[in-house]
Amino acid sequence: MNKEELQAALEAIARSGITVNGDLVLNKKVDYEVANVEAGGIGIQINNNYGGEMQTPLATNDKEIKEAIEELLHAKNEDGALLFRNKKQWWAVFRVLAEYLNYPQKITVFVAKMKDLGFDEKDKLDYESTRKTPQEVPQIATCSPSTWDGYKNINDNYRQQWSVADYLMQKLGIKA
Repeated sequence: MNKEELQAALEAIARSGITVNGDLVLNKKVDYEVANVEAGGIGIQINNNYGGEMQTPLATNDKEIKEAIEELLHAKNEDGALLFRNKKQWWAVFRVLAEYLNYPQKITVFVAKMKDLGFDEKDKLDYESTRKTPQEVPQIATCSPSTWDGYKNINDNYRQQWSVADYLMQKLGIKA
């Protein structure tokens, strides 16, 4: 495991809320699979627990994910304003896709993946803004998007991240 993989693993552990007491336990979210393997004192559990909701995303491929993001970019709130108003909101898209749909855990790779799907500057996709967003919303930087509801009233930056994550999770079937 190289230094970048180790850092990504540590960040994933921090986001997942896993507490390490003694042995290190890793958790990977996958669709429709639960397995326990014990050999020589090592246990591996693979489960499909999306923030305690036990729901499988409806989107199963890049085409469906791209369509959901395109809808998000044009979605409006109850006041008629666009939900996706600034380039920093790509952070919420990044977190939802990385957390629930096995998308890249590194922002550079995520931005490249979004560009491969056809998103670019006209869609407000910007690496630097996405990378810097956790500094502006530190409480949600390391927790699962399914818990962001509790932070939406802190200020407008948090509300904008929450609204994008909430819409996208509903559209992808992660959240009912």
